[in-house]
Amino acid sequence: MDEEITALFQQWLIALEKTQSATGDAEAVTALVLTRIESRIATTPAQGLHGLVVKLGLDRFLHEHADAGSEQAASAYADLVRLTGHDPVSEILAKLRSSSRH
Repeated sequence: MDEEITALFQQWLIALEKTQSATGDAEAVTALVLTRIESRIATTPAQGLHGLVVKLGLDRFLHEHADAGSEQAASAYADLVRLTGHDPVSEILAKLRSSSRH
């Protein structure tokens, strides 16, 4: 199904976790890695609901942290989470919480 998008999302989660402890030049490098992975996710066509929920979840997370949002996108994301049983935003927040404890 959407194995490539799922694999890229897992790479993104790992890179996000690394940004939490990075400083100086390492922080800039990890931020660049995140941006590149985000671009790859965006350019990889989704083959099903799981790919779509990852794309919308990542978008929702990034926009919520930029104080922007769309009611329609939020509604579509909630529907996809319900239909797929997969919530990428929760995964991201769990990574952030676990890395802040270290």
